[in-house]
Amino acid sequence: MPLSQTGKARSKPLRSLPLELENTMSHITVIAEDRLGLMAELAEMLAARQIDITDISAKLYGADAVIHLQVDQYEAAIHALEESRFHVVTDDAVLLRIEDRPGGLATVAKRLADQQIAIRSMVVVQRQAGYSIVAVGTDDIPAVRTFLHDVVVQ
Repeated sequence: MPLSQTGKARSKPLRSLPLELENTMSHITVIAEDRLGLMAELAEMLAARQIDITDISAKLYGADAVIHLQVDQYEAAIHALEESRFHVVTDDAVLLRIEDRPGGLATVAKRLADQQIAIRSMVVVQRQAGYSIVAVGTDDIPAVRTFLHDVVVQ
């Protein structure tokens, strides 16, 4: 996965929306260490740039927050979040929570290969409390969600 200028994981460089997303709001996933005021910081930063959050959900995984956003200005939101040093994962990657142990990544890669799903990119986004959050880029995200449903971060 290429890195942005701020050093944060990106599944692809900024781009036009895929055809199937052109007329819809687009989802962005943010991974951050949980802390008091995190949601306020994120929401205020986007609001200051006139970016409307149309949907939001968040879950904690150990000490990490995984925040799913739907916004009205996809590219501007990605840029703003990266400038603010948030880890950003875009639509073309899926987040997996796997055991942080020798062979953990190998197991996931093998399961995908067994289903004939090619991996374009794989980045460990966070590691903590015996687990890793891994962003996997592929051309068949729905298939990844199906075959790895037991480790997909929802």
